[in-house]
This record gives sequence, C-alpha cells and structure tokens, in this order.
Amino acid sequence: MLEPRPRDRPGAPRRTALAAVLVTALAAGCGGGSGDGPDASPADGCDTPGIGADEVRLGFVYPDVGAGNESLAPAMSGFVARIEQANAEGGIHGRKIVYTWRDDASEIDQNREVVRQLVEEQDVFGLVETSIAASGGLDYLVERDIPVTGMPAEPFWTDPKYRNMFAYAYVYSDGPSVSTFGDYAKAMGGTRAAVIHSDVTTAADGIGGKISASFEAAGIPIAPGNFIYNPVITSPAQLGQQLRAARVDVVTAVFSGKDLAEVVRGIREAGAPVKVILAPSGYDKAMVNEYGRTLSGLTAAVNYVPFEIGNPAHQKYLEAMNVYAPELQPPDQELALVSYILTDLFLYGLDKAGPCPTRAGFIDTLRASQYDAGGLLPGPVDMTKDVGQIATCYTFMQVNDDGTGYQVAQNPAGTDDASRNRWCGHRLEQ
Repeated sequence: MLEPRPRDRPGAPRRTALAAVLVTALAAGCGGGSGDGPDASPADGCDTPGIGADEVRLGFVYPDVGAGNESLAPAMSGFVARIEQANAEGGIHGRKIVYTWRDDASEIDQNREVVRQLVEEQDVFGLVETSIAASGGLDYLVERDIPVTGMPAEPFWTDPKYRNMFAYAYVYSDGPSVSTFGDYAKAMGGTRAAVIHSDVTTAADGIGGKISASFEAAGIPIAPGNFIYNPVITSPAQLGQQLRAARVDVVTAVFSGKDLAEVVRGIREAGAPVKVILAPSGYDKAMVNEYGRTLSGLTAAVNYVPFEIGNPAHQKYLEAMNVYAPELQPPDQELALVSYILTDLFLYGLDKAGPCPTRAGFIDTLRASQYDAGGLLPGPVDMTKDVGQIATCYTFMQVNDDGTGYQVAQNPAGTDDASRNRWCGHRLEQ
C-alpha cells in the first residue's frame, strides 16, 4: 500500500549550502518512460522481490530529522512528484509504483537498519537514497545486489565496484579533470588564475584542484601564492588585495552561500581586475537576493539544466510538483530537482529492464545505458564510463549586472539554442 508522506510541515525553505557540496555536484518526465504505455500488461510468472502482478515496490531513504534535514527536506517532494507522475501516465510496464519511506536521521547505524527494513520487511525491489549516511547500508545492499540510485555525498559512490549504486554526477573524484572550466575561462578572456583554498574542508580543495588543472590545460597559468579563505579569521578585503597584487583575472572559489559571497565582496572592494569568478556551487538565488549587485559577474558551474532555460523537461517537472507536491513552494528548488532526477533514473532503469525484471538484470541494463534525464542534464551520462568522474558538460550561470538573478553564459561555439546554452569539454589525461 502506498505509504503517505509526512505533510505536517510547510514547504521547506530554499537551502543550497549543503546542496552545493552534495551536487557540486540531476520516456515521460525526464526520460524514465512507462514501457509500452498504459495498456501494457505485466508479464506473468515474475518472482523477483518487489515485483507484483500490478505493482512495483520502491523504497526511499532520507533524513526526516537530524543533520542534513533542513537542506534535504525538499528531496521528499521531488521523489513523490516523479513517482505520482509516472503512475498518472500508466506506471512502468503497466505496474503502479508504490513506495515506503524511512528516516535515517543522517546516522550511519540508522541507515543500515532502515535499508534492511525496507528490503526484508517491506520487500522493495530497490531504493532511492538522498542521504549523507548511505555508507551505513552499503555493504548490506551490495551483498544482496539491491539496485539503488542516490546522491553521491560520500566517496564510496565513485567506486565502480559498487555496480548496484547509481548516480548521475559526482562531487568526489580521483579521476582526471575536464577541459570545460578552462575552455570557459579562456573564452571569457582569462589569462592568469588563482585558486582560493579552504582550510576547513578538504572536499572543496578536491574540486578546486580539478578546476586548477583545467585552467592550466587551457593555457591559463596559476599564480603562485597561498590564497586561503577561512570565514572565522580571513578578511575578505585583504584576500581581495592579495589577488589584486597577484595580477590575476580569473579566480575560482569552491565555497557556497555566505562564504562565497564574502569572497566576491572582498574582490570587488579591493578593485581586483578579475574577469571570471568561477564557483561550482554558486547557483544560489537566496544568496543573490541578499547580496545583489555585489555578486554581479559571478559564474556558477551547474551540472544540470537550470530553470532559467525553461525547456519542456522543466515544464513537466513543474507540473508534477504543482500537482503532486504543492506543499513545496517555490517548486524550483535544487534538492527537489535532484531527487526528481534520481527517481527518474531509477524508473528509467526499471523501464529498460523489461516487463519481468530481475535486480541483476536491472543493474546490468542501466549500467549499459546513457542517461540525460530527458533534457534536464546538459549532456548524456555514460552509466559505466562516467562512474566516479566529474561531468564534462555544464551550464554556466552568471549573476546579471543588476544583481537580481542569473543569466546563461552563452557558448560562442554553439550553433543552436541547445549548444549555445551548454559547455561540453573532454577529460584530460591523467
């Protein structure tokens, strides 16, 4: 039976600081089709756990309480909207998708327990997880070959040996950088760069190193010096003076929210002649609303297609949210979209696995697929070759001159609207 979602909270507030780290990281709807259509009949004789004559049972795990709850709360709405959208269109191979959700409170031990409950007691076919503690149940899920789509908030997601654990984008990566960041900075007139590091989180320095390598590959040298920002002890204005003295015109800062805004403010106050300020986590409308014109020119690298572009896939998402998750306002929230895409990825795999899927067959089929969320990703993801690799395609979003919102940074090499709105590079040699 379809388990009701908690509706005792108003729409979750827009929170993107955690999302920036997690997702710096997305046939009907996004591309998870409904098989042969609403008239298709399930095959007789399927004995796979979670696959019934007229339903497929799916589990959902996220933190309803505890650390991460405030940032991840919109994920439930995105999950529900995509499930109900699929059901309204006939389900998958004629089967209705029913779900049971569990709260892991962002705790490793609780995650291990709730995934066991979903598999053994609720008899689900597979899981969608928007959790920062998914490593808790990892060994259990791998041993039983349970298919999972999830938010890659922990390093294990990048390991290709976990074939049952699927994501469409990665924050952590031991692989090579990509040319895309350097291509963008070069096109914007960049000639000399500085990478602002954090002495608080090593995750930020990881992606910062990838962007630095991309700049160098594009012929943009990295200025010597130690550019550090710590929100407790660093003066943004002094950091801006340091950048000005280094004569850099390109800066990358792997921060989010207030920290990123303060770095940009320091650059502006110091009068540093910076043409490009690139942040993988700078797509934050709440930050723009607060800081306004100070952030003009800031560029965010976004690994999904932002709502400003407004393609048909966005319209389907917004319609689903308004009908099936109206409590989330506004509906164009990053974590809701991420969860919607992760759910669509699972439904896409379920559709491709056929009318009588096995878990192993689902995993093999989805691993052999290319996926673009029906237009919500700027480029297709190879579900085998791209495991653990940072994306090659991005939409670059610039804060406009008035500081009132974002605009798409157009790719001058593009030949049509789609190619002008995205920047796709290639992986660099390791």
